[in-house]
Amino acid sequence: MGADHHVAILGQGYAVPDFVRGNDAPIFDWLKKNSPSGTDLFNGLKYRRVLPTADGVIDIMTQACKQAMERARIKPEDVDMILGAGSVSDYIAPNDLAVVHHQLGLSPHCRVMPLNTDYSTFQDGVRLGTDLIRSNTLRHALVVCGNNWTHFVDYHEPVSLAASDGAGAVVLGYSSNPSHFRLIDWDNETQSRWYGAFRMAPRPTDERDRFTKPLMKLDDKTGQEAFKQFGMKVPGPLVQRLLSRHGLTGQDITLIAHQTSLVVQDAWQEAIQPRRYISTLEEFGDMVSSSVPVNLAKCYAEIHTKHLVLLGIGMEMHATALLLERS
Repeated sequence: MGADHHVAILGQGYAVPDFVRGNDAPIFDWLKKNSPSGTDLFNGLKYRRVLPTADGVIDIMTQACKQAMERARIKPEDVDMILGAGSVSDYIAPNDLAVVHHQLGLSPHCRVMPLNTDYSTFQDGVRLGTDLIRSNTLRHALVVCGNNWTHFVDYHEPVSLAASDGAGAVVLGYSSNPSHFRLIDWDNETQSRWYGAFRMAPRPTDERDRFTKPLMKLDDKTGQEAFKQFGMKVPGPLVQRLLSRHGLTGQDITLIAHQTSLVVQDAWQEAIQPRRYISTLEEFGDMVSSSVPVNLAKCYAEIHTKHLVLLGIGMEMHATALLLERS
């Protein structure tokens, strides 16, 4: 293989539900009336996309994959592994990713590899897929995330204000096209002392041995502190550390990041100062792990820098950033 060949993103795709939920939706009436603690953390939102049913996440994941594969000009039989996750999946195991594999008509040799790393599932999939292709384990990897969390939040809690549904995907493989972005470095910071501060889990009900469906939760004691001390403060220095290793600054990059609220976005903007910060917060809300791949696909033509950073955070808590480059 020639020296001009690199593992790169060959194609990208996304899909969001048709139904739009605005700030005036009746489902938010209780929160408006009572304004519980933490409501101010979820600002800057206007619209969200909502699936009619939770299992609809499979269909939008499939749509996103098909678009990415068309742009990459590959066929189902060319995909050796599909990585990512449908969240929240219909089963604890196996993941809905297996149904996407079936709907796409991927071959029996294509391995399904779910990643339970919300909210950085996409970044983790891109990194792992790149490493596996470089090691000649795979030829092509399909990375896809889909989220249906509008069906898995309590609308008496502020975190529900941000919830939105969507799916995004990319195809990874070798390319000699200089315009294709390729992963050149990554960095991570994990502070596991925050375990449980953010979580998705069933809750006990008033009835004995009865539980709710899984629901997103910011812990009553540590959730807001983790939001402010980790979520707002850690990702900025992490990205700067990553850039400094390559003699870069924020002005050299386009930033696509997990999107939760304007207060978080402003903190990251100030800390990183990217040349371009791509966000669809007002239009699409918080699509959890899918926000980054959706925005990458939707706004790809708006990326005019040589370098791109994909930034995500996770519930342990961790922050992960990928640095990509094109010629």
